[in-house]
Amino acid sequence: MPSTAYAFKMPRDWSAEQYFDGCFGIIAAQSLDKQIVKLRVTANQAKYFRDLPLHQSQEEIERNDDFSIFQYYLRPAFDFQQEILLNGEEVEVLEPQWLRNEMRGRIEHMLNLYKED
Repeated sequence: MPSTAYAFKMPRDWSAEQYFDGCFGIIAAQSLDKQIVKLRVTANQAKYFRDLPLHQSQEEIERNDDFSIFQYYLRPAFDFQQEILLNGEEVEVLEPQWLRNEMRGRIEHMLNLYKED
């Protein structure tokens, strides 16, 4: 194992809890502020969301026979966006608008991959 003369010292004021506050997974997107995200989830998929919440901040703020709306307070970084895409047509981003636009762009790019010549 290579050795080095440099020894890492953890800064005394660094906190993993603060650093990852509002993160969905392991991506600590410090450039993103925590914000409210609202997702419309089909009634069938909402059962899954209730049983296995995506994030500890998850709240179901609306529920009817067709869909539920779940609200989160987090940093919607790449890993959260991937989780939304994983749910496909069962989930729609309602807010914030920039995230809705981001998801639209990703979906349009995916669609272009499957268009026939």
